Amino acid sequence: MTGSVEREVKFGGPPGFEMPELSGVLPGVSAVPLPRLDLDATYYDTADLRLVRSGVSLRRRTGDGPPTWTLKLPAGASTTVLQRREFDIESDSLEVPELFIGLVAGWARLEPLVAVIDILSRRERLALIDGAGVDLAEVDDDRVTVVEGGVTAATFREIELELTDSGTDELLDAVTARLLAVGAGAPDPMSKVARALGPRALAPSVFEGPVPRRDASIAEVMSAGLRSAVSDIVVNDHVIRLDDDPMGLHRARWALRRIRADLKTFTRHFDDAYLDHLRTEMRWLSEEFGTLRRADVLVESVERAIASARDNDVAAVQGLIDRARRERQRAHASVIEVLGSTRYVALLDALVAITRPTALFSGTSAAAVEVIPSAMMRVWKRVRAAVRDLSDEPSESEIRQVRGQIIRIRSATELAVPVFGAAASDFAALTAQAQHDLGRHLDALACERWLRSRVVSLEGLEPFVAGQLVAAQSVVSDQALRAWLDSWRACSNRSAVAWFRS
Repeated sequence: MTGSVEREVKFGGPPGFEMPELSGVLPGVSAVPLPRLDLDATYYDTADLRLVRSGVSLRRRTGDGPPTWTLKLPAGASTTVLQRREFDIESDSLEVPELFIGLVAGWARLEPLVAVIDILSRRERLALIDGAGVDLAEVDDDRVTVVEGGVTAATFREIELELTDSGTDELLDAVTARLLAVGAGAPDPMSKVARALGPRALAPSVFEGPVPRRDASIAEVMSAGLRSAVSDIVVNDHVIRLDDDPMGLHRARWALRRIRADLKTFTRHFDDAYLDHLRTEMRWLSEEFGTLRRADVLVESVERAIASARDNDVAAVQGLIDRARRERQRAHASVIEVLGSTRYVALLDALVAITRPTALFSGTSAAAVEVIPSAMMRVWKRVRAAVRDLSDEPSESEIRQVRGQIIRIRSATELAVPVFGAAASDFAALTAQAQHDLGRHLDALACERWLRSRVVSLEGLEPFVAGQLVAAQSVVSDQALRAWLDSWRACSNRSAVAWFRS
């Protein structure tokens, strides 16, 4: 599989449109004609178009070299410039590659992938190159025929400007201006397959919905919060699988925590019998994610600790880094196995189901502005009690108890932001800092414990240097705990909590 980031702008080609001269669009830029292509692409999706409605496209295409499966995933906010991660697999097979089935599983879930439309394109091409012959961009003029059930369903013309890695925003702007000047349609980020499929492809995905108003019901607020959290899990599923950005796991894990926390805080608004099973499944996934996240943090901590060591000490403990990385690889392999299970995708389907207002069980018509403060107060009392019960030298389990309660109050606060505005937003930032400080403390303790457990197997200077790293982690954990005292005082300030205590 090969991968890249695609940056392109699409324009409509109205009747009578003629491609302008693009040589000299910027100094030193030349336009070179390329051979015409006749492309035949079959697009795959679920029957209800879950992929395309989420900005994802999956196709098998012929006419440009070997038959190739291409998967395109969203890679940035929707603007006139369409940015997508593109992956290609050359294959004669008519079956969707297993790798691609996995990468879209978050969106497709339990629904099978089927051929949904055929698109034929007669493509006239221009390469834009600089004075040294380096490719900067390609401009394609596509005359598109949409085929459904063997019958022509629609035709349209589309102009595409795609930058290479060497292409610049200045070139994009210059070519765009020239195309618009001769009558090209306004830039439109809609994909070719979405345009071909029409209104069904433009229907909102299950994760889209209105932002709650200040007078929203608790059902509306909770549905919006759950949609956001479940969406974060789904859109980071492929990031975890590709394993090229550890923040993907972090975002998915935090989203799962938010759901679990909010279902505890607002449990009276759901069907408890249904939630019992859901809580069990979420706990299972959270534990699996947690193992990998702890391995990620351990690698980061060990690398950071060794980076601060003296040059002549680094070689002595290189084995520690290698060991931490191997443990992390095993943890990731375990998570990949989980993501490939029917149990996991069934859980995703169940989570999607509770984002619908009909999943809310009782008391859902009550105004959020009335429900949220009382729920917040219940959690706030638990947080304060957990902090008050801390011993002078708190144990790791005590710290985890406090942090767990802070996570609940933070998540409930983020849910409240659409209704309570800046006051809730500010308090959410304060609780996030308190959570972060305790997290740093716990991470340092875990790293220290891991290093101590490895010292006995080291030789020569390695135990001495590892001992220095242990001492350094002890300092980090103490500093983080002191920082938490400050962040907790900020959280407990009367003015910070007045919005839900009044």
